[in-house]
Amino acid sequence: MKRVAAIVCLSLCVSCSKRSPPKIESLQFPVVILFGNSATRVCKGPADLTMMHTNYVVLSEGTPVLIDSQFKIYAMEGLRSTHNGMWLMAHPSGLTEVMFELKAQRSGREAARELFMRQLEKQTWLSDLDERRHSLGAKQSLLEMAAVVQSQSE
Repeated sequence: MKRVAAIVCLSLCVSCSKRSPPKIESLQFPVVILFGNSATRVCKGPADLTMMHTNYVVLSEGTPVLIDSQFKIYAMEGLRSTHNGMWLMAHPSGLTEVMFELKAQRSGREAARELFMRQLEKQTWLSDLDERRHSLGAKQSLLEMAAVVQSQSE
């Protein structure tokens, strides 16, 4: 009887364990990364996502947010280079392979639009900010939203 109780208890503990984080392969590409310092990056496939310019890694403020084409939103926890600090100092303008863990966040088109709006608000130097806010409200696809935030001011 004790053995049965132990097996039941163990199976309950195993079934209640944390779900493993999503894998890159489960993302719907293209994806967009929103960095804390107003930078935005479109990644067309897994290879784009795992190779970045060192500036994205070294100069990133806070935890970047990734939005996939189905508007699933993830925090990119622990974004870091696979190389050490000495390598990064020796290659300040190169590409580096990166690692991170995806943590699911509140998702959906409107949640993504809010994140893009916040990213847009960081770009205080833009002379056409009001027009961009209005334009962002009408966009329906991920790449359309990214284009509003990424385009250069005239």
